[in-house]
Amino acid sequence: MVVFDISHKELNQALGKTITINELEEVLFDMGFELAYIQEDLLTIEITAERLDVLSLQGLARAIKAFKEWEKPKVEFQINKKDYVVYVTKKVKDVRPYTVCAIIKNLKLDDSKLKQIINVQEKLHSLLARGRTKGAIGIYPLDTIKLPITYTASKPEEIKFIPLGSDKIMHGLEILLDHPTGKEYAHLLEGKEMFPYFIDAKGEILSMPPIINSEKTGRVTEKTKQLFIECSGFDKVLLNEMLTNIVTMFNQMGGEIYEVEVKYELGEKEKLPLVSSREMFVYKKTIYNLMGIQLDDETLKKLLEKMMYEVVKITKEQIVIKAPCFRRDLWHQIDVADDIARAYGYNNLKLELPQISTIGATLPLSDLKEELSQVMVGLNFLETYTNTLVSKIDHIEKMNLTNSNPITVINGTENQTMMRLSLIPELINSIMHNRSNTLPQKIFEAGLVVIPDQTKDVKCRTDLNFSALIADKEVSFTNLKQILDFLLKTKRLKCEIIPTTHESFIKGRVGKIILNQKEIGIIGELHPEVLTNFGLITPIVVFEINLNLLVN
Repeated sequence: MVVFDISHKELNQALGKTITINELEEVLFDMGFELAYIQEDLLTIEITAERLDVLSLQGLARAIKAFKEWEKPKVEFQINKKDYVVYVTKKVKDVRPYTVCAIIKNLKLDDSKLKQIINVQEKLHSLLARGRTKGAIGIYPLDTIKLPITYTASKPEEIKFIPLGSDKIMHGLEILLDHPTGKEYAHLLEGKEMFPYFIDAKGEILSMPPIINSEKTGRVTEKTKQLFIECSGFDKVLLNEMLTNIVTMFNQMGGEIYEVEVKYELGEKEKLPLVSSREMFVYKKTIYNLMGIQLDDETLKKLLEKMMYEVVKITKEQIVIKAPCFRRDLWHQIDVADDIARAYGYNNLKLELPQISTIGATLPLSDLKEELSQVMVGLNFLETYTNTLVSKIDHIEKMNLTNSNPITVINGTENQTMMRLSLIPELINSIMHNRSNTLPQKIFEAGLVVIPDQTKDVKCRTDLNFSALIADKEVSFTNLKQILDFLLKTKRLKCEIIPTTHESFIKGRVGKIILNQKEIGIIGELHPEVLTNFGLITPIVVFEINLNLLVN
Protein backbone atom coordinates (compact mmCIF):
# COMPACT_ATOMS: atom_id res chain seq x y z
CA MET A 1 0.00 0.00 0.00
CA VAL A 2 1.03 3.63 -0.63
CA VAL A 3 0.39 6.22 2.06
CA PHE A 4 0.03 9.99 1.59
CA ASP A 5 -1.43 12.91 3.55
CA ILE A 6 -4.00 15.50 2.46
CA SER A 7 -5.99 18.27 4.08
CA HIS A 8 -9.71 17.57 4.55
CA LYS A 9 -10.46 21.25 3.96
CA GLU A 10 -8.43 21.35 0.73
CA LEU A 11 -10.05 18.11 -0.47
CA ASN A 12 -13.48 19.69 -0.05
CA GLN A 13 -12.28 22.73 -1.99
CA ALA A 14 -11.01 20.50 -4.80
CA LEU A 15 -14.29 18.57 -4.82
CA GLY A 16 -16.38 21.74 -4.87
CA LYS A 17 -18.58 20.07 -2.25
CA THR A 18 -18.36 19.09 1.38
CA ILE A 19 -17.76 15.42 2.05
CA THR A 20 -17.91 14.24 5.65
CA ILE A 21 -15.32 11.93 7.16
CA ASN A 22 -17.84 9.07 7.23
CA GLU A 23 -18.76 9.63 3.56
CA LEU A 24 -15.11 9.83 2.59
CA GLU A 25 -14.30 6.63 4.49
CA GLU A 26 -17.14 4.83 2.72
CA VAL A 27 -16.28 6.01 -0.79
CA LEU A 28 -12.59 5.21 -0.33
CA PHE A 29 -13.45 1.72 0.84
CA ASP A 30 -15.72 1.16 -2.18
CA MET A 31 -12.90 2.31 -4.50
CA GLY A 32 -10.46 -0.11 -2.88
CA PHE A 33 -8.61 2.44 -0.73
CA GLU A 34 -8.62 3.26 2.96
CA LEU A 35 -8.78 6.25 5.27
CA ALA A 36 -5.99 5.11 7.57
CA TYR A 37 -5.59 7.94 10.06
CA ILE A 38 -7.23 11.23 11.04
CA GLN A 39 -5.56 14.03 12.99
CA GLU A 40 -7.74 17.15 13.04
CA ASP A 41 -7.70 18.40 9.42
CA LEU A 42 -4.93 16.05 8.29
CA LEU A 43 -6.04 12.81 6.63
CA THR A 44 -3.76 9.85 5.87
CA ILE A 45 -4.93 7.88 2.82
CA GLU A 46 -3.80 4.39 1.82
CA ILE A 47 -4.05 3.50 -1.86
CA THR A 48 -3.03 0.43 -3.82
CA ALA A 49 0.38 0.68 -5.48
CA GLU A 50 -0.96 0.51 -9.05
CA ARG A 51 -3.30 3.51 -8.67
CA LEU A 52 -0.72 6.29 -8.60
CA ASP A 53 -3.13 8.54 -10.49
CA VAL A 54 -4.86 9.26 -7.16
CA LEU A 55 -1.60 10.01 -5.37
CA SER A 56 -2.20 13.78 -5.50
CA LEU A 57 -5.04 15.80 -3.99
CA GLN A 58 -6.25 16.65 -7.51
CA GLY A 59 -6.10 13.01 -8.64
CA LEU A 60 -8.04 11.81 -5.61
CA ALA A 61 -10.67 14.54 -6.03
CA ARG A 62 -11.01 13.63 -9.72
CA ALA A 63 -11.63 9.96 -8.85
CA ILE A 64 -14.12 10.76 -6.07
CA LYS A 65 -16.14 13.18 -8.23
CA ALA A 66 -16.51 10.52 -10.92
CA PHE A 67 -17.34 7.77 -8.40
CA LYS A 68 -19.96 9.92 -6.67
CA GLU A 69 -21.33 10.93 -10.11
CA TRP A 70 -20.74 14.59 -9.36
CA GLU A 71 -18.80 15.05 -12.59
CA LYS A 72 -18.53 13.30 -15.95
CA PRO A 73 -15.17 11.56 -16.42
CA LYS A 74 -12.52 13.43 -18.41
CA VAL A 75 -10.54 11.04 -20.59
CA GLU A 76 -9.13 13.52 -23.11
CA PHE A 77 -6.64 16.26 -22.24
CA GLN A 78 -6.12 19.24 -24.51
CA ILE A 79 -2.52 19.67 -25.57
CA ASN A 80 -1.42 23.00 -27.01
CA LYS A 81 1.14 22.94 -29.79
CA LYS A 82 4.05 25.30 -30.19
CA ASP A 83 7.61 24.98 -31.48
CA TYR A 84 9.15 23.91 -28.17
CA VAL A 85 12.18 21.64 -28.62
CA VAL A 86 14.55 19.72 -26.35
CA TYR A 87 17.72 18.36 -27.95
CA VAL A 88 19.36 15.16 -26.65
CA THR A 89 23.01 14.56 -27.52
CA LYS A 90 24.58 11.15 -27.93
CA LYS A 91 26.83 11.86 -24.92
CA VAL A 92 24.06 10.74 -22.53
CA LYS A 93 23.71 7.35 -24.21
CA ASP A 94 25.84 5.51 -21.62
CA VAL A 95 24.75 7.57 -18.59
CA ARG A 96 20.98 8.19 -18.56
CA PRO A 97 19.96 7.88 -22.21
CA TYR A 98 16.35 9.10 -22.33
CA THR A 99 14.25 12.09 -21.40
CA VAL A 100 10.56 12.97 -21.79
CA CYS A 101 9.40 16.56 -21.43
CA ALA A 102 6.39 18.88 -21.24
CA ILE A 103 5.56 22.53 -20.56
CA ILE A 104 2.76 23.83 -18.32
CA LYS A 105 1.43 27.40 -18.53
CA ASN A 106 -1.04 29.67 -16.72
CA LEU A 107 -0.59 28.05 -13.33
CA LYS A 108 -1.64 29.61 -10.05
CA LEU A 109 0.48 28.17 -7.27
CA ASP A 110 0.37 28.65 -3.52
CA ASP A 111 2.21 27.16 -0.57
CA SER A 112 -0.18 24.22 -0.31
CA LYS A 113 0.19 23.31 -4.00
CA LEU A 114 3.97 23.56 -3.79
CA LYS A 115 3.96 21.04 -0.94
CA GLN A 116 1.70 18.74 -2.98
CA ILE A 117 4.09 18.95 -5.95
CA ILE A 118 7.07 18.01 -3.80
CA ASN A 119 5.19 15.15 -2.13
CA VAL A 120 3.98 13.67 -5.43
CA GLN A 121 7.43 14.05 -6.99
CA GLU A 122 9.10 12.23 -4.11
CA LYS A 123 6.46 9.48 -4.02
CA LEU A 124 6.95 8.82 -7.74
CA HIS A 125 10.72 8.80 -7.21
CA SER A 126 10.32 6.26 -4.44
CA LEU A 127 7.65 4.01 -5.94
CA LEU A 128 8.16 4.03 -9.71
CA ALA A 129 11.75 5.17 -10.04
CA ARG A 130 13.15 3.00 -7.21
CA GLY A 131 14.82 5.87 -5.37
CA ARG A 132 15.72 7.70 -8.64
CA THR A 133 17.72 4.70 -9.92
CA LYS A 134 15.40 4.17 -12.90
CA GLY A 135 14.34 7.76 -13.47
CA ALA A 136 14.15 11.24 -11.98
CA ILE A 137 11.72 14.15 -12.31
CA GLY A 138 12.87 17.74 -12.77
CA ILE A 139 10.49 20.71 -12.48
CA TYR A 140 11.72 24.22 -13.39
CA PRO A 141 10.28 27.76 -13.66
CA LEU A 142 10.09 28.39 -17.41
CA ASP A 143 10.31 32.17 -16.87
CA THR A 144 14.02 31.86 -15.99
CA ILE A 145 14.88 29.59 -18.92
CA LYS A 146 15.55 30.37 -22.57
CA LEU A 147 14.48 27.68 -25.03
CA PRO A 148 15.58 25.43 -26.68
CA ILE A 149 16.96 23.19 -23.95
CA THR A 150 19.69 20.59 -24.45
CA TYR A 151 20.16 17.36 -22.52
CA THR A 152 23.80 16.33 -22.68
CA ALA A 153 26.74 15.04 -20.61
CA SER A 154 30.27 16.22 -19.77
CA LYS A 155 33.08 15.43 -17.40
CA PRO A 156 31.96 16.29 -13.84
CA GLU A 157 34.67 18.96 -13.42
CA GLU A 158 33.21 20.83 -16.41
CA ILE A 159 29.66 21.00 -15.01
CA LYS A 160 29.55 24.12 -12.81
CA PHE A 161 26.48 25.75 -11.26
CA ILE A 162 24.97 26.75 -7.91
CA PRO A 163 23.00 23.70 -6.66
CA LEU A 164 19.62 24.18 -5.03
CA GLY A 165 19.98 25.24 -1.40
CA SER A 166 23.56 26.47 -1.81
CA ASP A 167 25.11 29.90 -2.36
CA LYS A 168 28.31 28.96 -4.18
CA ILE A 169 29.23 27.53 -7.55
CA MET A 170 30.21 23.86 -7.38
CA HIS A 171 31.26 21.38 -10.05
CA GLY A 172 29.78 17.90 -10.43
CA LEU A 173 32.14 16.02 -8.12
CA GLU A 174 31.98 18.72 -5.43
CA ILE A 175 28.18 18.41 -5.40
CA LEU A 176 28.43 14.66 -4.81
CA LEU A 177 31.05 15.09 -2.08
CA ASP A 178 29.89 18.22 -0.24
CA HIS A 179 26.20 18.94 -0.92
CA PRO A 180 23.70 17.08 1.36
CA THR A 181 21.48 16.00 -1.54
CA GLY A 182 24.54 15.16 -3.62
CA LYS A 183 25.84 12.88 -0.87
CA GLU A 184 22.48 11.13 -0.59
CA TYR A 185 22.28 10.26 -4.30
CA ALA A 186 25.99 10.11 -5.16
CA HIS A 187 25.79 6.34 -5.71
CA LEU A 188 23.59 6.91 -8.78
CA LEU A 189 26.52 8.45 -10.69
CA GLU A 190 29.28 6.44 -9.03
CA GLY A 191 31.90 5.27 -11.51
CA LYS A 192 30.55 7.41 -14.37
CA GLU A 193 33.13 9.31 -16.44
CA MET A 194 30.43 11.67 -17.75
CA PHE A 195 27.59 13.28 -15.78
CA PRO A 196 24.28 14.27 -17.45
CA TYR A 197 22.82 17.79 -17.26
CA PHE A 198 20.20 20.07 -18.82
CA ILE A 199 21.33 23.44 -20.22
CA ASP A 200 19.31 26.22 -21.86
CA ALA A 201 20.03 28.42 -24.88
CA LYS A 202 21.79 31.03 -22.67
CA GLY A 203 24.21 28.41 -21.36
CA GLU A 204 22.57 28.26 -17.94
CA ILE A 205 22.59 24.79 -16.38
CA LEU A 206 19.12 23.72 -15.17
CA SER A 207 20.09 20.59 -13.27
CA MET A 208 22.36 17.58 -12.99
CA PRO A 209 19.90 14.65 -12.96
CA PRO A 210 19.20 12.57 -11.01
CA ILE A 211 20.91 14.60 -8.27
CA ILE A 212 19.78 18.23 -7.99
CA ASN A 213 18.38 21.34 -9.70
CA SER A 214 20.14 24.67 -10.10
CA GLU A 215 19.39 27.40 -7.56
CA LYS A 216 19.20 29.97 -10.37
CA THR A 217 16.97 28.12 -12.85
CA GLY A 218 15.45 25.29 -10.82
CA ARG A 219 13.57 26.82 -7.88
CA VAL A 220 9.77 26.87 -8.24
CA THR A 221 7.94 29.45 -6.08
CA GLU A 222 4.39 30.73 -5.57
CA LYS A 223 5.10 33.37 -8.25
CA THR A 224 5.88 30.73 -10.89
CA LYS A 225 3.28 30.69 -13.67
CA GLN A 226 4.99 28.46 -16.26
CA LEU A 227 6.87 25.21 -15.81
CA PHE A 228 9.29 23.09 -17.79
CA ILE A 229 9.09 19.43 -16.74
CA GLU A 230 11.49 16.63 -17.63
CA CYS A 231 11.88 13.02 -16.60
CA SER A 232 15.21 11.43 -17.41
CA GLY A 233 16.38 7.86 -16.98
CA PHE A 234 16.65 4.44 -18.57
CA ASP A 235 13.11 3.27 -19.37
CA LYS A 236 10.84 5.36 -21.60
CA VAL A 237 7.69 3.52 -20.50
CA LEU A 238 8.34 4.37 -16.87
CA LEU A 239 9.42 7.94 -17.69
CA ASN A 240 6.24 8.56 -19.67
CA GLU A 241 4.16 7.16 -16.82
CA MET A 242 5.75 9.62 -14.39
CA LEU A 243 5.37 12.52 -16.81
CA THR A 244 1.70 11.71 -17.44
CA ASN A 245 1.00 11.67 -13.69
CA ILE A 246 2.72 15.02 -13.23
CA VAL A 247 1.19 16.91 -16.16
CA THR A 248 -2.36 15.68 -15.50
CA MET A 249 -1.97 16.81 -11.89
CA PHE A 250 -0.95 20.29 -13.07
CA ASN A 251 -3.85 20.29 -15.53
CA GLN A 252 -6.24 19.58 -12.64
CA MET A 253 -4.64 22.57 -10.86
CA GLY A 254 -5.71 24.73 -13.80
CA GLY A 255 -2.54 24.64 -15.88
CA GLU A 256 -2.46 24.27 -19.66
CA ILE A 257 -0.37 21.48 -21.23
CA TYR A 258 2.00 22.39 -24.07
CA GLU A 259 3.71 19.94 -26.39
CA VAL A 260 7.49 19.51 -26.49
CA GLU A 261 9.37 17.78 -29.29
CA VAL A 262 12.35 15.77 -28.08
CA LYS A 263 15.00 15.36 -30.78
CA TYR A 264 17.82 12.86 -30.31
CA GLU A 265 21.16 13.43 -32.03
CA LEU A 266 21.06 9.81 -33.22
CA GLY A 267 17.90 10.55 -35.22
CA GLU A 268 14.91 9.65 -33.05
CA LYS A 269 12.10 12.19 -32.54
CA GLU A 270 8.97 12.19 -30.40
CA LYS A 271 6.28 14.65 -29.37
CA LEU A 272 5.35 14.66 -25.71
CA PRO A 273 3.61 14.33 -23.29
CA LEU A 274 1.50 11.25 -24.09
CA VAL A 275 -1.94 12.26 -22.83
CA SER A 276 -4.23 10.59 -25.37
CA SER A 277 -6.91 8.18 -24.16
CA ARG A 278 -6.56 4.45 -24.80
CA GLU A 279 -9.35 2.44 -26.44
CA MET A 280 -10.07 -0.90 -24.79
CA PHE A 281 -12.85 -3.46 -24.69
CA VAL A 282 -14.34 -5.92 -22.26
CA TYR A 283 -16.59 -8.89 -23.04
CA LYS A 284 -19.92 -8.94 -21.23
CA LYS A 285 -19.39 -12.66 -20.68
CA THR A 286 -16.18 -11.88 -18.74
CA ILE A 287 -18.06 -9.48 -16.47
CA TYR A 288 -20.83 -12.00 -15.85
CA ASN A 289 -18.42 -14.86 -15.14
CA LEU A 290 -16.43 -12.81 -12.65
CA MET A 291 -19.30 -11.02 -10.89
CA GLY A 292 -21.91 -13.76 -11.13
CA ILE A 293 -24.65 -11.31 -12.18
CA GLN A 294 -25.93 -9.92 -15.45
CA LEU A 295 -26.24 -6.15 -15.81
CA ASP A 296 -28.14 -4.18 -18.43
CA ASP A 297 -26.34 -1.82 -20.81
CA GLU A 298 -27.42 1.37 -19.02
CA THR A 299 -26.13 0.09 -15.69
CA LEU A 300 -22.82 -1.00 -17.22
CA LYS A 301 -22.38 2.45 -18.79
CA LYS A 302 -23.08 4.15 -15.47
CA LEU A 303 -20.65 1.91 -13.56
CA LEU A 304 -17.87 2.44 -16.10
CA GLU A 305 -18.28 6.22 -15.94
CA LYS A 306 -18.00 6.03 -12.15
CA MET A 307 -14.51 4.56 -12.66
CA MET A 308 -13.54 7.37 -15.11
CA TYR A 309 -14.07 5.52 -18.40
CA GLU A 310 -15.86 6.92 -21.43
CA VAL A 311 -18.16 4.38 -23.07
CA VAL A 312 -17.73 4.45 -26.86
CA LYS A 313 -20.29 1.77 -27.75
CA ILE A 314 -22.00 -1.28 -26.31
CA THR A 315 -22.76 -4.25 -28.53
CA LYS A 316 -24.43 -7.56 -27.81
CA GLU A 317 -21.14 -9.19 -26.80
CA GLN A 318 -18.75 -6.47 -25.70
CA ILE A 319 -18.27 -2.93 -24.47
CA VAL A 320 -15.79 -0.54 -26.13
CA ILE A 321 -14.39 2.13 -23.82
CA LYS A 322 -11.82 4.90 -23.65
CA ALA A 323 -9.51 4.83 -20.65
CA PRO A 324 -7.75 8.05 -19.52
CA CYS A 325 -4.01 8.32 -20.07
CA PHE A 326 -3.24 8.26 -16.35
CA ARG A 327 -4.74 4.78 -15.89
CA ARG A 328 -1.47 2.94 -16.56
CA ASP A 329 -2.59 0.01 -14.39
CA LEU A 330 -4.92 -1.41 -17.07
CA TRP A 331 -3.35 -4.48 -18.68
CA HIS A 332 -6.30 -6.75 -19.43
CA GLN A 333 -10.08 -6.67 -19.71
CA ILE A 334 -10.18 -8.33 -16.28
CA ASP A 335 -8.85 -5.04 -14.85
CA VAL A 336 -11.85 -3.27 -16.36
CA ALA A 337 -14.22 -5.93 -15.01
CA ASP A 338 -12.70 -5.42 -11.55
CA ASP A 339 -13.40 -1.68 -11.80
CA ILE A 340 -17.02 -2.45 -12.73
CA ALA A 341 -17.32 -4.67 -9.67
CA ARG A 342 -15.87 -1.90 -7.46
CA ALA A 343 -18.34 0.61 -8.86
CA TYR A 344 -21.21 -1.84 -8.30
CA GLY A 345 -19.94 -2.54 -4.78
CA TYR A 346 -18.48 -5.85 -3.68
CA ASN A 347 -20.71 -5.71 -0.62
CA ASN A 348 -23.74 -5.66 -2.95
CA LEU A 349 -22.81 -9.01 -4.50
CA LYS A 350 -24.75 -11.90 -2.99
CA LEU A 351 -22.78 -14.66 -1.31
CA GLU A 352 -23.54 -18.01 -2.91
CA LEU A 353 -22.06 -21.44 -2.37
CA PRO A 354 -20.62 -22.88 -5.60
CA GLN A 355 -22.73 -25.64 -7.16
CA ILE A 356 -19.98 -28.24 -6.91
CA SER A 357 -19.06 -31.04 -4.56
CA THR A 358 -15.35 -31.56 -4.03
CA ILE A 359 -12.72 -32.41 -1.45
CA GLY A 360 -9.63 -30.23 -1.16
CA ALA A 361 -6.21 -31.80 -1.64
CA THR A 362 -2.67 -30.75 -2.48
CA LEU A 363 -1.53 -31.03 -6.09
CA PRO A 364 0.55 -34.08 -7.09
CA LEU A 365 3.34 -31.72 -8.16
CA SER A 366 3.43 -30.11 -4.71
CA ASP A 367 3.46 -33.51 -3.04
CA LEU A 368 6.35 -34.63 -5.24
CA LYS A 369 8.32 -31.48 -4.44
CA GLU A 370 7.89 -32.00 -0.69
CA GLU A 371 8.78 -35.69 -0.82
CA LEU A 372 11.97 -35.10 -2.81
CA SER A 373 12.94 -32.19 -0.56
CA GLN A 374 12.62 -34.42 2.50
CA VAL A 375 14.92 -36.98 0.88
CA MET A 376 17.57 -34.32 0.12
CA VAL A 377 17.43 -32.99 3.68
CA GLY A 378 17.99 -36.58 4.89
CA LEU A 379 21.08 -36.71 2.66
CA ASN A 380 22.50 -33.63 4.47
CA PHE A 381 21.68 -31.16 1.72
CA LEU A 382 20.60 -27.65 2.72
CA GLU A 383 17.51 -26.22 1.01
CA THR A 384 17.79 -22.76 -0.56
CA TYR A 385 15.28 -20.23 -1.88
CA THR A 386 16.46 -17.89 -4.64
CA ASN A 387 14.94 -15.24 -6.90
CA THR A 388 12.90 -15.89 -10.03
CA LEU A 389 13.78 -12.43 -11.38
CA VAL A 390 17.49 -12.63 -12.11
CA SER A 391 20.43 -11.01 -13.88
CA LYS A 392 21.13 -11.79 -17.52
CA ILE A 393 24.84 -11.47 -16.77
CA ASP A 394 24.68 -14.29 -14.20
CA HIS A 395 22.32 -16.57 -16.11
CA ILE A 396 23.59 -16.14 -19.66
CA GLU A 397 27.04 -14.56 -19.85
CA LYS A 398 28.67 -16.18 -16.80
CA MET A 399 27.21 -19.57 -17.80
CA ASN A 400 28.89 -19.24 -21.24
CA LEU A 401 25.53 -19.61 -23.00
CA THR A 402 25.19 -18.27 -26.54
CA ASN A 403 21.83 -19.52 -27.82
CA SER A 404 19.44 -18.54 -25.02
CA ASN A 405 16.18 -16.67 -25.51
CA PRO A 406 15.02 -15.63 -22.03
CA ILE A 407 11.90 -13.71 -21.06
CA THR A 408 13.30 -10.24 -20.37
CA VAL A 409 11.92 -7.71 -17.90
CA ILE A 410 11.40 -4.14 -19.12
CA ASN A 411 11.12 -2.39 -15.75
CA GLY A 412 13.52 -4.56 -13.77
CA THR A 413 16.49 -3.41 -11.72
CA GLU A 414 20.10 -3.91 -12.75
CA ASN A 415 20.06 -7.34 -11.07
CA GLN A 416 16.58 -8.28 -12.32
CA THR A 417 16.61 -8.20 -16.11
CA MET A 418 15.06 -11.58 -16.98
CA MET A 419 13.00 -14.52 -15.72
CA ARG A 420 15.24 -17.44 -14.86
CA LEU A 421 15.52 -20.36 -17.26
CA SER A 422 17.35 -22.55 -14.75
CA LEU A 423 17.95 -22.90 -11.01
CA ILE A 424 21.65 -23.66 -11.43
CA PRO A 425 23.09 -20.09 -11.73
CA GLU A 426 21.42 -18.94 -8.51
CA LEU A 427 22.68 -22.05 -6.69
CA ILE A 428 26.18 -21.15 -7.89
CA ASN A 429 25.63 -17.61 -6.59
CA SER A 430 24.68 -19.07 -3.22
CA ILE A 431 28.01 -20.94 -3.12
CA MET A 432 29.84 -17.78 -4.20
CA HIS A 433 28.36 -15.77 -1.32
CA ASN A 434 29.31 -18.56 1.11
CA ARG A 435 32.69 -19.48 -0.38
CA SER A 436 34.45 -18.77 2.94
CA ASN A 437 32.43 -21.53 4.67
CA THR A 438 33.84 -25.01 5.21
CA LEU A 439 33.60 -27.68 2.51
CA PRO A 440 31.80 -29.69 1.31
CA GLN A 441 28.80 -27.48 0.62
CA LYS A 442 25.68 -29.35 -0.49
CA ILE A 443 22.54 -27.38 -1.41
CA PHE A 444 19.34 -27.92 -3.38
CA GLU A 445 16.28 -25.98 -4.50
CA ALA A 446 12.83 -26.68 -5.90
CA GLY A 447 11.63 -23.58 -7.70
CA LEU A 448 9.87 -22.10 -10.72
CA VAL A 449 11.51 -21.34 -14.04
CA VAL A 450 9.97 -19.49 -17.00
CA ILE A 451 10.53 -21.07 -20.42
CA PRO A 452 9.67 -19.42 -23.79
CA ASP A 453 6.87 -21.41 -25.44
CA GLN A 454 5.17 -20.13 -28.59
CA THR A 455 2.30 -22.59 -28.18
CA LYS A 456 1.05 -20.73 -25.09
CA ASP A 457 -1.12 -17.60 -25.24
CA VAL A 458 1.47 -15.65 -23.23
CA LYS A 459 4.36 -17.16 -25.26
CA CYS A 460 5.93 -18.80 -22.21
CA ARG A 461 5.26 -21.49 -19.61
CA THR A 462 6.15 -21.94 -15.96
CA ASP A 463 7.83 -25.21 -14.91
CA LEU A 464 8.78 -26.48 -11.47
CA ASN A 465 12.41 -27.59 -11.49
CA PHE A 466 14.50 -29.40 -8.90
CA SER A 467 18.27 -28.87 -8.69
CA ALA A 468 21.05 -30.06 -6.37
CA LEU A 469 24.70 -29.04 -6.15
CA ILE A 470 27.86 -30.24 -4.40
CA ALA A 471 30.95 -28.04 -4.04
CA ASP A 472 34.10 -29.71 -2.68
CA LYS A 473 37.83 -29.93 -3.24
CA GLU A 474 37.47 -33.42 -4.66
CA VAL A 475 34.05 -34.09 -6.14
CA SER A 476 33.06 -35.91 -9.32
CA PHE A 477 30.21 -36.63 -11.66
CA THR A 478 29.80 -40.04 -9.95
CA ASN A 479 29.23 -38.50 -6.50
CA LEU A 480 26.16 -36.60 -7.65
CA LYS A 481 24.93 -39.37 -9.97
CA GLN A 482 24.62 -41.59 -6.89
CA ILE A 483 22.50 -38.91 -5.19
CA LEU A 484 20.26 -38.61 -8.26
CA ASP A 485 19.83 -42.40 -8.50
CA PHE A 486 18.85 -42.65 -4.84
CA LEU A 487 16.45 -39.70 -5.13
CA LEU A 488 14.60 -41.28 -8.06
CA LYS A 489 14.71 -44.73 -6.45
CA THR A 490 12.55 -43.40 -3.58
CA LYS A 491 9.84 -42.91 -6.25
CA ARG A 492 10.58 -46.32 -7.81
CA LEU A 493 12.07 -44.66 -10.86
CA LYS A 494 15.32 -45.30 -12.69
CA CYS A 495 16.97 -42.98 -15.16
CA GLU A 496 19.77 -43.34 -17.68
CA ILE A 497 22.43 -40.78 -18.57
CA ILE A 498 23.24 -40.07 -22.21
CA PRO A 499 26.48 -38.14 -22.87
CA THR A 500 25.96 -34.69 -24.36
CA THR A 501 27.75 -31.36 -24.75
CA HIS A 502 26.83 -28.17 -22.95
CA GLU A 503 28.61 -24.80 -22.82
CA SER A 504 28.38 -24.61 -19.01
CA PHE A 505 29.90 -28.06 -18.33
CA ILE A 506 33.21 -29.85 -18.87
CA LYS A 507 33.23 -31.81 -22.12
CA GLY A 508 32.85 -35.54 -21.43
CA ARG A 509 31.50 -34.95 -17.93
CA VAL A 510 27.93 -33.90 -18.71
CA GLY A 511 24.87 -35.89 -19.66
CA LYS A 512 21.16 -35.71 -20.37
CA ILE A 513 18.93 -37.31 -17.73
CA ILE A 514 16.52 -39.66 -19.54
CA LEU A 515 13.43 -41.20 -17.95
CA ASN A 516 11.03 -43.40 -19.96
CA GLN A 517 12.73 -42.24 -23.17
CA LYS A 518 12.08 -38.59 -22.28
CA GLU A 519 14.72 -35.98 -21.39
CA ILE A 520 13.91 -34.57 -17.96
CA GLY A 521 17.14 -32.74 -17.07
CA ILE A 522 20.91 -32.44 -17.09
CA ILE A 523 23.80 -33.48 -14.80
CA GLY A 524 27.49 -32.70 -14.92
CA GLU A 525 30.65 -30.99 -13.68
CA LEU A 526 30.73 -27.23 -14.19
CA HIS A 527 33.35 -25.86 -16.57
CA PRO A 528 36.34 -24.13 -14.86
CA GLU A 529 35.62 -21.01 -16.92
CA VAL A 530 32.10 -20.83 -15.46
CA LEU A 531 33.53 -21.20 -11.95
CA THR A 532 35.99 -18.38 -12.67
CA ASN A 533 33.18 -16.17 -13.98
CA PHE A 534 31.48 -16.50 -10.59
CA GLY A 535 34.71 -15.95 -8.66
CA LEU A 536 35.05 -19.59 -7.58
CA ILE A 537 37.86 -22.16 -7.73
CA THR A 538 36.19 -25.09 -5.93
CA PRO A 539 34.94 -27.87 -8.28
CA ILE A 540 31.13 -28.12 -8.51
CA VAL A 541 28.81 -30.87 -9.75
CA VAL A 542 25.13 -30.15 -10.28
CA PHE A 543 21.95 -31.65 -11.68
CA GLU A 544 18.59 -30.14 -12.58
CA ILE A 545 15.37 -31.99 -13.44
CA ASN A 546 11.92 -30.84 -14.55
CA LEU A 547 9.37 -32.04 -11.98
CA ASN A 548 6.47 -31.38 -14.38
CA LEU A 549 7.86 -34.11 -16.64
CA LEU A 550 8.62 -36.34 -13.68
CA VAL A 551 5.13 -36.17 -12.17
CA ASN A 552 3.57 -36.95 -15.54
